[in-house]
Amino acid sequence: MTGLIQPFRISVWCLMLCAITEWVMISTSAIATSHRPQTDISACKLAANSDVYLSAGFGYELNCAPSTGTLNAFMIFVDFDDEQAIETPQSLHDFFLPAAAEWYATSSYGALTLNVTADTSRFYRMPATAASYGWARGLSYETHEKYIQDALDAYNQTIPPTDVLYVVPTANAAAISFSPTFMGDVQTRAGVYVAKKSVTFGLDAYKTWKYLVLNHETGHTMCLPDYYPFNGSATGLFIGGWDLMGLISGPSPDYFAWDKWRLGWLSDEQIDCIAETGSTTHMLTPLEQTGGSKAVVIKHNSTDVLVAELRSTNGLDSASCSTGVLLYTVSTITATGDGPVRVLDATPGSNGCAGDELNDAPLSLKGTNSYTVSEWGIKVTIVDESSDGTEIRVDVS
Repeated sequence: MTGLIQPFRISVWCLMLCAITEWVMISTSAIATSHRPQTDISACKLAANSDVYLSAGFGYELNCAPSTGTLNAFMIFVDFDDEQAIETPQSLHDFFLPAAAEWYATSSYGALTLNVTADTSRFYRMPATAASYGWARGLSYETHEKYIQDALDAYNQTIPPTDVLYVVPTANAAAISFSPTFMGDVQTRAGVYVAKKSVTFGLDAYKTWKYLVLNHETGHTMCLPDYYPFNGSATGLFIGGWDLMGLISGPSPDYFAWDKWRLGWLSDEQIDCIAETGSTTHMLTPLEQTGGSKAVVIKHNSTDVLVAELRSTNGLDSASCSTGVLLYTVSTITATGDGPVRVLDATPGSNGCAGDELNDAPLSLKGTNSYTVSEWGIKVTIVDESSDGTEIRVDVS
């Protein structure tokens, strides 16, 4: 019996050893083409440049409004001797809310709650005419601050310290033509602190951008830059209609994954970081849906990265005219309005869609499935598309 058992035991151990050896080989191969590279995530968290206004890096400091938890705001309504209100404050409140708050809840995956307290009891009359504030000439820091302090004087009530002060004029105030954000601390003329920032709405909200102007401008209070050009070029020059901080009425207004990561809406576990040469594969799930891996960030140097994210027609991007893997570069040394984020066009010369060349920029198996950034030595290729997401390969030389 013993003589018969020993060869059997040896055979079993041989089989087990072979199985273990095969498992190790398979595991080693899987690691070599891992869906999640081993680079420390911190390598891709490019630091903001404090000398660049609204730098698109991590850790920018300008007394920014909170981007997670609750952002508290206070809203007051004003009119003018030369442009008096004929509507109710409640109607203007309802123009912005709750739609703007719901937009943030969706975009942030529930990470940010916009809580607005509003005095809808009346319009408060400004001490000067609407025309006298000089909106037509463009606003300096000083004239913008004067407008806000005049509104606080007109309100003449205590406002508990808050994150953002919203000053909403009557829709009849054509002279208050656009909706800028005051980025300094908001204080009364007596020096009483009111808010971190203030958004002063204008006619463009009522005529063009609708409630989304609140989300765009509140993005600035959280220290997000503008992605449209300040030099008078077409609004979609740098990013088309791919982010609310560019063209507010664009077909794909959800915030970029890069900014959602910076704002704390995406966790480190949802980002793949590549900072070394080699070939890796990654599975992306639609940015507009909760959960899953949302972006691959490829570090070029200490100030620049390339980002790949999957955009769909879900959620806030339901009007998108093109879907697929969107590629864009981020520069932390490029100021707001100068193109700190630039979308890469995988279909140049196509004339785009929804009015902009870049609106059909994404990679797709049905169209262009590969893009090379030759000067950076990076190639991104779609491997597979399924209902679960899109698999891409990144080659860095």
